[in-house]
Amino acid sequence: LMEANEKAKRGESLRKKLLEEEYEMPFADKRNVGPRQTPDWTPEKIDEANRKRGEALEWARRARDGEFRKDDDERAAVEGSLRIYASIACLFVSFAFGRSTPAALSLAGINASGEGGLLLDILQVPALALVAAGIGSSIVSGVVLAPGKNRSSLAWFLKGLLGGPLAVLKLRELEGLKTRGESQEE
Repeated sequence: LMEANEKAKRGESLRKKLLEEEYEMPFADKRNVGPRQTPDWTPEKIDEANRKRGEALEWARRARDGEFRKDDDERAAVEGSLRIYASIACLFVSFAFGRSTPAALSLAGINASGEGGLLLDILQVPALALVAAGIGSSIVSGVVLAPGKNRSSLAWFLKGLLGGPLAVLKLRELEGLKTRGESQEE
């Protein structure tokens, strides 16, 4: 009790200090002599900042208007009739040129060295035609038609390679891809 009275006379607190009260904030010692973090905002500087912001927004709007609209046909996905054509062409080519085709024909009761060999020779001609049609279609759709319609050359090159002449027909049916700015003007 006497100790408490003495602390009260000296003006000291009677309770113990908490850990939070003893904590000193980092960089609170006023020795930070780096550049100021907040600039001096004057009306001229505010006007300049707003002008730059307006220019950036205008540039972003022009860039957005120059983008092409989203189109499902621009994905590098082979769907529908192109997928069916690719599957049939792949099976046909693998059957005509496969190493195990003579064994499969002999299991089916066809002599691989006689009439089966002639059958394989005959099947290889249309298989080569399918491969050539795929290569030709990829060149026509990816190099000739797609750039003229503002379409992705790579996507249509792949679709032409896998989808064959059906990709060229599908690309001919499509209209030219328009930018967002062009479609808003109409």
